[in-house]
Amino acid sequence: MRTRNHLHISLATIFWMAAALTLFGQANRGGMIQNLPIMIALDADGNGEISDTEIMHSAAALRKLDKNKDGKLTPDELRPSFVADRNGKDGNRGIQNRSAVTQPLKPLPPVAKQIEGISTRMILKLFGAKGRHGGTESELANYRRVFGFSDTDKDGRHSKKEYIDDGAYLTPQSRQGIFQASDTNNDGYVTESEYVENRLITDEAKLIFSEIDADSNNRLTAMEFLASGKLKDRKLAKGVFKALDTNGDGELVIPEYLRVWGKWARH
Repeated sequence: MRTRNHLHISLATIFWMAAALTLFGQANRGGMIQNLPIMIALDADGNGEISDTEIMHSAAALRKLDKNKDGKLTPDELRPSFVADRNGKDGNRGIQNRSAVTQPLKPLPPVAKQIEGISTRMILKLFGAKGRHGGTESELANYRRVFGFSDTDKDGRHSKKEYIDDGAYLTPQSRQGIFQASDTNNDGYVTESEYVENRLITDEAKLIFSEIDADSNNRLTAMEFLASGKLKDRKLAKGVFKALDTNGDGELVIPEYLRVWGKWARH
């Protein structure tokens, strides 16, 4: 008897997965990797990397590719579709096409420093966040290693050309947003320490997001947010959700959520 917690993958499917990952370095330069269903499913925040958090939730993510709900992934279910419907969803899954996820966000309004009389720094502590002070030695070493991949001239910093113009992941608009968030002193460069700090903040924030995301659809409703119990004070929780929901549509998506969370973490 099959349970929902088990997903069977055929040998042919494993071949598709291995081929996709083998071609990552070449195909992604042209944006092809972003449209592979397996990458769309696993790379929840669309940053071109599979983080520890995303690996932790990979089983739930891969189940979204099981179109016929038979508990198996076949090559047909992993084969990319390059035709998007009018709703911006790909033909494989009804998962949002990456271009729809990475549309430029509107300018961020002034970010509150207090909600219901509580500082945003304290609010993050209530979530259990450590921000820039978290991270194990192995995590820090991995962030530095990843930083080096884009530091093509090996000068210890990312220029806009290296990261935004010549970057391999996402859209230029998305890379620009990440670059701006990381460049805390606004000098037009992202140093290794700035990059590591941004990764510490955002990876932890994404883990907290995934813990609240009860249905694992990469969106948070106000109901999910309040039901999570992360913030015991219901009035405070409503205020925090409203502050994070910068477009006021009643849902949080990861890029929107991270923009505000990142500002709070750096106050």
